[in-house]
Amino acid sequence: MTSTTNGMDRFELLLKHLEVPTEWMERYFTHGEIDKLSVFRSERRWHFDFLLDGILPYQVYEWLEERLKAHFQAVVSQITFTVHVRDASGAEHFFSDYWQPVCERICNEFPALKVCLQRQNPQLNERQLMISTTSDTEAGLIKRKLPKVLNEKLRTFGFPPISLEIKVSSEERTKAYDSFVKQREAEDKQKVAQAMIEMQKMKETEHAGGDVPQGPFKIGYDIHDEPVSIETIQDEERRITIQGYIFDSEMRELRSGRTLLLFKITDYSDSLMVKVFSRDKEDAAKFAQMHKGMWAKVRGGVQNDSFARDLVMIANDIEEITPDVKKDTAPEGHKRIELHAHTVMSQMDSVVTASALIKRAKQWGHSAIAITDHGVAQSYPEAYTAGQKNGVKVIYGVEANLIDDGVPIAYNLAHRQLADETYVVFDVETTGLSAVYDTIIELAAVKIKNGEVLEKFDQFANPHHPLPQKIIELTSITDEMLTDAPDADQVVQEFKHFAGDAVLVAHNATFDMGFLNTAYQKLGYEKADNPVIDTLELGRFLYPEFKNHKLDTLCKAFNIELTHHHRAIYDTEATGYLAWKMLKDAAEKGMQYHDQLNDNLGKGNLDRIRPSHIILLVKNQIGLKNLYKLISLSHVKYFYRVPRIPRSLLTKYREGILVGSGCDKGELFETMMQKSAELAEKSLSSTITLKYSRRPTINILSRKESFAMNWRLKMLWSSL
Repeated sequence: MTSTTNGMDRFELLLKHLEVPTEWMERYFTHGEIDKLSVFRSERRWHFDFLLDGILPYQVYEWLEERLKAHFQAVVSQITFTVHVRDASGAEHFFSDYWQPVCERICNEFPALKVCLQRQNPQLNERQLMISTTSDTEAGLIKRKLPKVLNEKLRTFGFPPISLEIKVSSEERTKAYDSFVKQREAEDKQKVAQAMIEMQKMKETEHAGGDVPQGPFKIGYDIHDEPVSIETIQDEERRITIQGYIFDSEMRELRSGRTLLLFKITDYSDSLMVKVFSRDKEDAAKFAQMHKGMWAKVRGGVQNDSFARDLVMIANDIEEITPDVKKDTAPEGHKRIELHAHTVMSQMDSVVTASALIKRAKQWGHSAIAITDHGVAQSYPEAYTAGQKNGVKVIYGVEANLIDDGVPIAYNLAHRQLADETYVVFDVETTGLSAVYDTIIELAAVKIKNGEVLEKFDQFANPHHPLPQKIIELTSITDEMLTDAPDADQVVQEFKHFAGDAVLVAHNATFDMGFLNTAYQKLGYEKADNPVIDTLELGRFLYPEFKNHKLDTLCKAFNIELTHHHRAIYDTEATGYLAWKMLKDAAEKGMQYHDQLNDNLGKGNLDRIRPSHIILLVKNQIGLKNLYKLISLSHVKYFYRVPRIPRSLLTKYREGILVGSGCDKGELFETMMQKSAELAEKSLSSTITLKYSRRPTINILSRKESFAMNWRLKMLWSSL
């Protein structure tokens, strides 16, 4: 009783401070009390919970809200309150008054509901609200979003929970269309009126300052200074010259009567805002010439602008310039044809439209150009129209994501029973990814039979040059550990003797066997003819449900200890136990012999296969139809993060299509860098066009950690 009395006393005191009218005190706030006051110090916010006899008229609620905010504004940043009522029988009577403010609060959180809520004429009947919608889609949106948030908002005003009945009404659909038409008509009238006002202003400007000058844009004196790159401007400058492309421009009338020209300029190294203030009416008239798309040379001072909060140039002199346009100076008959070009339909790989691309090809005298967007054909209609207009032949193509669904599990197939074999599980650590240009620094192996380790082999090899920092971080092998180690040739010879004719096993065997066979050939040996098993591909076939098939992932799945990943000796032991587990699972699927392991190529989960880029170009109408089939299937059947084309599918629909090598993410480039020239020649045999990357691409690749030696890339291209 004391707590309630104190709450009523505090409430009465609060209302006196707020100067609530006596009539309202008697009618609405009798027996009212402060049920709770919550203080949120970090937000500087107070929240009151008021307990009243009934729901307040919205006019009274709004007045109370404003008075509370005004009274406590010197104490806290925000005042909020919730009304709780003892008797909610007046809900239907007051509901229509509260509807608009409730809608505004809901629409602030869910703008998608705004159109529907604004056209409602709500009536609350026995705590049920009828909502009319124009379509099933709108009804679904209302059903998902509105009930919860509407009751949350109404509860703060003291309303009890209500239920919604949603009805799709053709009458509402007609009303909505009529409302839309009226709104568009009103907007059009407003635009016409605004245009007439602007035209009148232009006439007044022309009358005051004469006609807008014709000819090249120029303000101030001739500029003979050499421009600097915008990216070099890092601080205020007294006098400096820049030039570039104007990509935004506007004029503003100042209170002083002067005109401000504000534009943004870029030389594609960086961008800068430029301001110019008119000195007379002639300048103001000239400003109208400035427009987006112009190229200009600008001279002035650079200073920190308090409005823009950035460096801004205050220009003194401006002159329009003709930009340097790139040209193809090759004689007729010797001009290149671009067979790998992207448009804006390639995600994050181009900013040029098909029309602009084909127009530039025409300007350079090119007779044809290939459109090869990433996995899509959306630019074809625009490209066709632009090709007809400019007299340029459009070669339709695509840069596809190719996945090899025929990667073998086993190599050097032999009819040897898997359960009785001796296996040499091996792993190599190297100075890089290229079997041609890098070398082995550690070769480790374990000999296993019936799941038991019989013998171990572990040798470091001296590369005779410092290790890349990336390799040291990845393997924990340092230069000091290799100083007294034998040459790689000696290590490989000892391993060859250790392995004998056992079945070789490796995780991602194409990488390890690439280094091993290259080392064998350098020593004058034939490539290894031992039967080989790749546990990576075997894992993909046996366990398609796994997220990935990395060595550490598989070991964790089968509780196999992997002490130090990316150290050869630890990897081989873990791979050995893993291989024995896999071979037992393979036997349960009917694969008893080594030469049976490849019987199920392409039947596993294709999602985990890493794609490589490839260029597909259309030769004729059959090829165009086949390309459409490939693109469609890549999206609807083989899509995983990107649209992908299995090699077997490409083989099926190869007629009428030329195949290109792709970029640095292509199979040919990767084979040249990581495997052998022999395998690269095999890859090249199925490729009709060879992509020769320009020097900038080579420089980008050479800056990557895995391509640290620029000379390797030069040798790579010279070998091609």
